[in-house]
Amino acid sequence: MQFYLLWKTVFNSLPWFFRLQLNLNGAYYGCHVLPSTVVTNYSESAAGHASSRQAPSRKIPPEPVEIRAEATPMASDASPSPLDAEPPECPVCLSPFDADSVVPRVLPCGHSLCGSCISSLPPASASAATASLRCPLCSQCVPFSRAIGPSSLPKNLALLSLLPSLPNPSPARTAGTGAASAAHPLPLPLHAAHSRLFARFRHAILPESASPLQSALPGPTPTGLVLGSIASDLGAPWFCLQGHPVSLLPVKVPAGGAPSQGAAFYRPSHGSRVVGAIDALSGVARDEMIDLVTASSRLARPVCRVYGAWMGPEAATLWLVSERHTPGIPHLLDESSDKLEMVRRIRTIGMEVCEALMGLHGEGLVLGCLRLDCFSLDRFGRCLLDLNEVLALCRAVRAGVCLAKGGALVAPEMTAVLSDATRMRSHDFDGLIGCSSDVWLLGCILVALVTGDEQLAAGWNTDGSHEDWQTEVLTRLDVALIGTQLERLAAVTASCLSYEPEDRPEIAHVWKCIRASWRKSDCDALAVADDLVAQKSFRCLLLGELSSMFSSPAVESDDKMQASRGSDDNSSTPDNEINHSCTNNESVCTAGVDEVQRDRVFKSSTLLAHRDCVTGLAIGGRFLFSCSYDKTINVWSLQDLSHVQTLKGHEHKITAIVVVDNDNQSLCISGDSGSGIFVWHVDSSLNQEPLNKWYEHNDWIYRGVHCLAVSGTGYLYTGSRDKTIKAWSLEDYSLRCTMTGHKSTVSCLAVASGILYSGSWDGTIRSWWLIDHSPLSVLEDDTPGSIAPVLSMAIENNFVVSSYENGCLKIWKDDVIVKSEKIQNGSIYIVKLNGKCLYTGGMNKVINIQELLEDESEVEIRDVASITCDSVVTSILYWDERLIVGFSNREIKVYDKGY
Repeated sequence: MQFYLLWKTVFNSLPWFFRLQLNLNGAYYGCHVLPSTVVTNYSESAAGHASSRQAPSRKIPPEPVEIRAEATPMASDASPSPLDAEPPECPVCLSPFDADSVVPRVLPCGHSLCGSCISSLPPASASAATASLRCPLCSQCVPFSRAIGPSSLPKNLALLSLLPSLPNPSPARTAGTGAASAAHPLPLPLHAAHSRLFARFRHAILPESASPLQSALPGPTPTGLVLGSIASDLGAPWFCLQGHPVSLLPVKVPAGGAPSQGAAFYRPSHGSRVVGAIDALSGVARDEMIDLVTASSRLARPVCRVYGAWMGPEAATLWLVSERHTPGIPHLLDESSDKLEMVRRIRTIGMEVCEALMGLHGEGLVLGCLRLDCFSLDRFGRCLLDLNEVLALCRAVRAGVCLAKGGALVAPEMTAVLSDATRMRSHDFDGLIGCSSDVWLLGCILVALVTGDEQLAAGWNTDGSHEDWQTEVLTRLDVALIGTQLERLAAVTASCLSYEPEDRPEIAHVWKCIRASWRKSDCDALAVADDLVAQKSFRCLLLGELSSMFSSPAVESDDKMQASRGSDDNSSTPDNEINHSCTNNESVCTAGVDEVQRDRVFKSSTLLAHRDCVTGLAIGGRFLFSCSYDKTINVWSLQDLSHVQTLKGHEHKITAIVVVDNDNQSLCISGDSGSGIFVWHVDSSLNQEPLNKWYEHNDWIYRGVHCLAVSGTGYLYTGSRDKTIKAWSLEDYSLRCTMTGHKSTVSCLAVASGILYSGSWDGTIRSWWLIDHSPLSVLEDDTPGSIAPVLSMAIENNFVVSSYENGCLKIWKDDVIVKSEKIQNGSIYIVKLNGKCLYTGGMNKVINIQELLEDESEVEIRDVASITCDSVVTSILYWDERLIVGFSNREIKVYDKGY
């Protein structure tokens, strides 16, 4: 023992590379191969956490397996280590692991080192010095954030469970703890699937102690809003004092209501409830919410602060909480004043309105509609824009409430969009969303401030033509402003009310006009830039998802301006899993490059039966099969798209599905994230029990089937996380061959012309002979910076088309790359090739339809059409001139050509 301690002291004084060399020469190899009892008890928990951390789609490269401290039931199940057993040690520095200073951290390759050794490891390359390192045990290049440090890697709880345990608590203390937990249920920790969402919204989730609904404000409540006040002082990042008035806008009412309390020791925590409600929203609605919170915090005073989201302890409604002040502009118009007072009012309020609109445009937000009630005055008399009031007004406009009598201000081009039901369903607003619509609103606000007549500003579409109304407005402006320092403002305001958006001036020009009447000497030095929002994409609140969440029907409709009632509201779609419903009342317009294709329309039907992300589609035996993360396979009739049956048996998330059609029988084969492979017999009886099932034998770190393929030679091929491809005989389901060569997860498989193609997260595509399963070639793009995980493949007519995580699409012919083009900013999860038609979909929620053109010299891709969707596209299938698409929001849509 003394010799061992002396050796450890000398060994720790050596540099890390000498210690590593001694380890690799056979001195020590611990910590990667765990005892069999630990692996058995730990594999199920780790696999569940690894799968829950993945994105809704099924082919995203893995992150390091995160094992949270709260998910520790496995530690109690594992066999306790003997008291005289030595604790596990770091394989580099030989320091014993503990739970405080020498914590075992799991690298993405699966090996465990202590934090100090991980920090001292050199980078894998000079180009990725801050984002990677090379494992000293397996020499793999693995991602590692040096800015965060070892804390970004998960702890190895299997090794920590082998450490000497603490003494058991006394019976009295245990009994007291149990009684306390029975009286006060413990909060359930945040689910691992919501960790990314919580990291994004953590500064926009108000604490439970805010309780704004417990102290409602007296007085009338605005339509669509609830008034209250903060119950306790809120620290960073909200800095809201107790008693401060707020307004609450209902954002989402989950169909299932509030989570139920399942046991005396369980209750959902406030953070988990809020994040779960936010997760139920569409991706567009989530983006709008975080944009509002971020923009209001940056702009500070031109707009009322949007604090974030909050939920009550019992109710299931998600509220958007915003700072509240008393609306003061309409009251100012009621007061009688002379021209001098009117000029002062326009100088102060008019400039602040301009600054609020320009600030929102700088953040990429366009209002689309406005009203004088949307502005309020704080205790210092400064004018603020209330975004909750704007959203409530947008909902009233979208619901079809009378606009002229209600005082809502909407530009003519926005009116045309709202009345176009087809455009509203397709969300095709390209070229229509910009600052010019808000310039019209600014002109109407100035008309109301100058003339004191709010109905005049809102009445452009009630009686007569636009020219007559504009002439009347200009006359009233001239009468009110003539002989004052704001005489030039009459012509500028009239130009803001031009019917054509391109004829309207910039808001900065209006700001300069008002400023020049105040201080001519330094107005140029203080003037804002005209190109503040140049080359910026915008998000319109009126046309967004948050504005479409109205629940009450229109109270009064306007004959000359009717808001569209047929717009899709993804966030309010009812939960139809029980009824397995199929709706057929949708139509989607697609915009292509060709003028001939621009009016192409696809009619769609929606199939609802799954409870989680759809991961695969297959057709066979007169049925459509769909698999999902909800561990089920749904069977649909191809005749009327009715739901036939649900196949249950998988214990893990189903990641792949394939159907084999023979003369004698049809087989549906599915694979899951727990390495399970199930074979189902497809016939008229649709037996719910699988015909056969087995599990791949591999390390728990690399377990999971990611893709399936079937060849005409009677083999089933599985691509797994263990970097191998296995060939299984369909006669006796025995393992016949294991093909190795990939350096990461095998993500996709395809069979064509006697060759098996395999794509991997290592960025390569390999080909294999189906006869003897020998390797043929490696398709790899050696262009610097072009390596990215392969997510999907399609093979037809000697073409191999592959999609990648970085949004690139690559085309190979005769093992030579002939085309490489980035067609999306996000990952492309699925690609399908049908003749010359190419279908792709992924993270950007758009189905791209392109045509593959080939001549003697090159291959080109021509855009044909695109379909805008409400969720991430995870699977595509083309059958009988129909496009069947699976989404991450559990929906399946069947698109038929409507022309």
